[in-house]
Amino acid sequence: MRGHDSLISMRRAGQRPAMVFINDWPCKTDWLEHGDHATVSTAGDAIELLDLRFLVGLQVSVSSGDERRARALFDRCKAAGAALVAANHVQPEVQPHLQAGWTDIWTREVAHG
Repeated sequence: MRGHDSLISMRRAGQRPAMVFINDWPCKTDWLEHGDHATVSTAGDAIELLDLRFLVGLQVSVSSGDERRARALFDRCKAAGAALVAANHVQPEVQPHLQAGWTDIWTREVAHG
């Protein structure tokens, strides 16, 4: 996993990004230099071994070119305590307006008292 160290440091300092993008392909993860939207790459990682606790209470967007991995990351982000997870299976060979891959959005229920 790449790009998460800066995010962990940010969380330890009591700060949070507006959004975390988890891309399951090699990508730039120099997000801290460019703004408030964190980017983490999980390319090549064993998803079941990822420690995603830094996602507690955050809004997360997951994208993968492999539907099985997209679904697994979706479930892992929810289990890690994310507040909202939007995930999709991106089809790199298909034009954006013709995409037909899997997608789902989940929001953690908030107890109202």
